Amino acid sequence: MDNLSIRFALRKIAEITCDTAPSLIRVSARLENSRRTYGAAIPWEYRAEICAFLRQKLGFELRMDGSVLILTEEKARAVLELTYRSDVEKVGARITEAPDMS
Repeated sequence: MDNLSIRFALRKIAEITCDTAPSLIRVSARLENSRRTYGAAIPWEYRAEICAFLRQKLGFELRMDGSVLILTEEKARAVLELTYRSDVEKVGARITEAPDMS
């Protein structure tokens, strides 16, 4: 798990929730109590929608440090898995909505 994959996942969630993706989400990683913690600076115009979506879909409270979303390794992994599931569901919906060509 790296900063780039978390940034990509948060951009995809912004696309799902806001119909557009921010040009820049900064993600940094640091060690905290021998565990990796990620900080994501999400532009304010996307932050509320992204955080509400994550709370609803993942069922856990999010920690903010000012304007930075703090994710533990476990929560970051859940965000990645959610993004993958969301992409799969969207692709599956498009396939099932496609007209039958037989």
